[in-house]
Order: sequence, then C-alpha cells, then structure tokens
Amino acid sequence: MKNVNTLFALTLLSACTIAPFAAADDAAMRQTYLGGGIGYSKVNGEDFTNVNGDISESQGSWKAIVGVKMSPMLSLEGQFIDFGAANRNTDHVKATAWTAGAVLNVFGESPISPYGKVSALFWETDNFFNNISMNQSGTDLALGIGVRFTFAGKLSLRTEYERFEMDNTQVDNISAALLLNF
Repeated sequence: MKNVNTLFALTLLSACTIAPFAAADDAAMRQTYLGGGIGYSKVNGEDFTNVNGDISESQGSWKAIVGVKMSPMLSLEGQFIDFGAANRNTDHVKATAWTAGAVLNVFGESPISPYGKVSALFWETDNFFNNISMNQSGTDLALGIGVRFTFAGKLSLRTEYERFEMDNTQVDNISAALLLNF
C-alpha cells in the first residue's frame, strides 16, 4: 500500500508541476486522439505456457489508447492493455492493465518525433493452475519510449517500447499503434 500511495503522490505532484507550463494559451491547440495497436510482450521472472504446453515467456498483446494533447510537446494519455493469455489444458495465465500518464514529444509537432512517457499502471492478473485460482491486482509504474510518425496531420503511427512493473514481475512490451487525431 505504501508503494501505491507514493506512486499516486508522485503522479499528482508531476501533473500539478507540469500542467501550468504545458497548458496551451489557445484551447484550439488541444487535440484528442484515439488509437489502437498490437505488440509483443516478454515476461521476466514469471513463466507462461504456450499452446503446446511448453513453458514460454512471451505473448502477443493489444492496446486501446485515448489522449489529449495539452501542447505540442505534452499529452495526457490513458491506455487499456491486454497482455494476452497462456493456456495449457485447464491451466491459464491472463494479464490486463489500465494506464494514466503523460507523454512528452521531444520535437513537438514535427512529422517524426521521439517521445517518452511515464504512467501509473493499474493491473490485474487471472491465474489458474492445478485447479487453484489466484487473482492479483495492484498499482505500479510504467515507463516508455518511442517514435511517432505523423501522416497528413490526422493519422500517426507510434512504435514504442514500454516496461511495466507488476509487483516483482517486469513485463517488456514492444508495440506499434495507429492514432487518429481529432
């Protein structure tokens, strides 16, 4: 619980510190974007099973994204991520998460812009082994870096690497996502 309170306090402090500097003078500068993507996750420290019943540490993933550009350089963003499921006979492992955080575009509105992001991660796992069910949930930190490619002003492609902390487990995710700017 101490980690959750610390993470919440740091996220709130960061938002309060950044917001006055990042808010655009003109409300018309703000844009909303929606998108989705697919990715590949690797889990460190926790095994998953693949379709053949063998132990595997990698999974396909997908995500839905919604965000608001507060300025050319700063966006506030939320994601839903499904890290996939691994099944073997009646055993399975499934993990999903929500994120809320900030994205900092290095070159602002440039057609090609590297970016970094920091988010609070609200995760949940559903585990079932040997007829024993164990569900877990928590709040941790997520970090990411990537490159955004903008096409015709309304459509963007993002390629990114994200690291998600789930208690003592690290999930590394590489993904590509299409975003539609409104």
